[in-house]
Amino acid sequence: MNLEHLYTAVELVRSGCYRDNPRESTRLSTYPVMLASAAAPATSPTEAFLRAACLAYAWMPQRVRIAQSELASAVAAFEAARADAQSDPDVGSEVGPDPARAALRERSIDAIAASLSSVVGASMVLHLAAPGIFPIWDERIERFRLGEEPSPYHMGQARHYLDFMNEIRDLTAHPLFLTFHNDFCTAYQARLQRLRISPYPLTEPKVVEEAITELAGE
Repeated sequence: MNLEHLYTAVELVRSGCYRDNPRESTRLSTYPVMLASAAAPATSPTEAFLRAACLAYAWMPQRVRIAQSELASAVAAFEAARADAQSDPDVGSEVGPDPARAALRERSIDAIAASLSSVVGASMVLHLAAPGIFPIWDERIERFRLGEEPSPYHMGQARHYLDFMNEIRDLTAHPLFLTFHNDFCTAYQARLQRLRISPYPLTEPKVVEEAITELAGE
């Protein structure tokens, strides 16, 4: 995965709008609603986590199933991710996170994945908690990265999601990433306008994820 390859997604976004693809057009229109709903005030941290889990699984073919024995740890991890997003000086910078912060993020992934029995589900929940830090990760993205179909075992390993996060950090440190980000977002906003969807901003991880989604296809 390199920036030159991802750049080819810009023209694909310019030329297509998903008008005849209800699944993808729905994904585009519901994304900002999901972010806003996840960020809305909650009566408790547990409610905030459960709401994010329900929102995340609205995009997944499986039903949400939460292991009650792991719920407390998952709620704490979700709150830690939200706090991380508010205090992280590394978001949008070329400097990687310090080891303690990286370890905290890994623990958050493990805790939420244990509660949902899914690293993919954990990535979606964590993205709702901190979209500038955690990308959404799924089989389509991993198929693009590997060049082959990932096994269920592979998708169940948090380290592969962390590898994707590290690749995104390397990409965003590239001197031409800002130009790519601007070009991609301009094309993306034009696509939203063609679909009559109100424009919304994309974080750096989301731009990389959307570019991969475009290149990977169905």
